Amino acid sequence: MNLQQLRVFVLTVELQKLYLVAQQLDVTQPTVTFHLNKLQEELGVALFHTKSYHVVKLTEAGKAFYHYAAQITALSGEAGALMEIHRGAAAGKIAIGSTHTPATYMLPPLLGRMKRQEPRLSILLDVRPAPVILEKIKRYELDIGIVSQTSFDDADLIALPLVQDDLVLIFAPSHPLASHPITPGALSEHPFICHEVGSISRKLIDSWAEAQGVKLNVAMEVSGSEALKSAVRCGIGFGMISESAVQTDAEEGKLLARPIPGWKPERYIYAVRHRNKLVSPAMARFWEMAAAGLPSRGGS
Repeated sequence: MNLQQLRVFVLTVELQKLYLVAQQLDVTQPTVTFHLNKLQEELGVALFHTKSYHVVKLTEAGKAFYHYAAQITALSGEAGALMEIHRGAAAGKIAIGSTHTPATYMLPPLLGRMKRQEPRLSILLDVRPAPVILEKIKRYELDIGIVSQTSFDDADLIALPLVQDDLVLIFAPSHPLASHPITPGALSEHPFICHEVGSISRKLIDSWAEAQGVKLNVAMEVSGSEALKSAVRCGIGFGMISESAVQTDAEEGKLLARPIPGWKPERYIYAVRHRNKLVSPAMARFWEMAAAGLPSRGGS
């Protein structure tokens, strides 16, 4: 078993077509087949259900093996990139995963400062839901995650709380809530624009509604803070959103923001990395800058 065989195996699982694997590795398709057959022969176990590879379907052994093969190939790539940095052949690179709110409103100023300090630094920003980001970190596909979470309990991860990230009510200045007392019962009487099912915000909102004994009148589900704010500005309903995502709109008078009655603060934005991951110079710089103070909104 060698590194090239592992690369071929991992790419076959991810790309699902042997000709795509051959193109990416700049080899022939028979060479790809040779490496896959040789790997299974040396392991003494079938990793795929078929020998033709026309349909790429992993056996249970193949699924278990992919977990380790992906980590090994990712670490190999990191090692090579890091050595290039130390040889002075590259300025370095960093792959950051982020949930929507920090990626949109908080990270751009920090990343801008990093680029001004090191113009040749290559930055990848992958915007995904928190569970996806954390899984990619655990598979060594991302260097650092910036995610909104209520808590962390994972021995594989190091999590650093950066800033509180509570939700607030938002509504258009002409909305009836602008001139009436805001209670949980009053909120249930108006159309509500909600985050998509499965998001951290949606889970927190559903828990709050259950604790308050109210049923919100969900008129629309939206994925993304900007789309949610736009719907609120158009008068479709009120919303609940991260306070950092609405600061500029509130200051400009486009939206009104108010505390959510009965809300218990419990969400923070965390910087997260794998405990066993080698910390590159770029990772160390980013971690230090984030710990020193994540901007509360874009442009600040």
